[in-house]
Amino acid sequence: MKNYFKYSPLIAVVAVLGVVLAFPALAQTNAPARQNAATQIKIERENIKAKRTELNTQLKEAQETAKERLKAAREETKKNIKTRQTEFKDKISKLRDEKKKQIAMRLDEQLARLNTQWTDHFDNVLNRLSEILSKVELRAEKAGVNGKDVSAVKTAIQNAKTAIETARTAVETQAKKTYIAAFESENELGAAFKSVKGQLQKDLFGLRDGAIKSSREAVNNALQALKSLNF
Repeated sequence: MKNYFKYSPLIAVVAVLGVVLAFPALAQTNAPARQNAATQIKIERENIKAKRTELNTQLKEAQETAKERLKAAREETKKNIKTRQTEFKDKISKLRDEKKKQIAMRLDEQLARLNTQWTDHFDNVLNRLSEILSKVELRAEKAGVNGKDVSAVKTAIQNAKTAIETARTAVETQAKKTYIAAFESENELGAAFKSVKGQLQKDLFGLRDGAIKSSREAVNNALQALKSLNF
């Protein structure tokens, strides 16, 4: 018993020394793992950064392409309806009532302007939806890196892209349409403009409640799919 108490301090010192010496070895063992983890995190961050740049570039290119396509559609329409516009103005010029001439010309310009304004508006709506979808796609990319199952989100994103492209084509088709009142006599003028205005409204409402609405819903579905990940 006496020997135990005599040598116990020495034993304690040796034990402590053993623990102290073990820490560097343990640290050296874990160092590569920590380094690999840090490297992986850095790589993932760089990948996300590159993906963000890629998505932004794609978004700008898509919007610019859509803008050019819409412009080309309108230019094509102007060339195709030149003869009809000339015939319309010739008929207007033959009206005896000067006031009716002015009203007819103003209504004709108004119909064309309304179609341009609304197709521009729809184009802007689709641009905004594309921007939202791009953010959803980036968030889905981050979620995937963090181990989330993003297959449903990616499917919803692709469906939304398809819906937006379908809507863009519909907007271009609408931009190509012309609304010129057809009449043979002065008495038919009022009814002719009422009819063509009604057709314009029907077409615009149909586009709004059809392809544009479908695009909104598709983007919202992608957003909800992302939210369901609780990420």
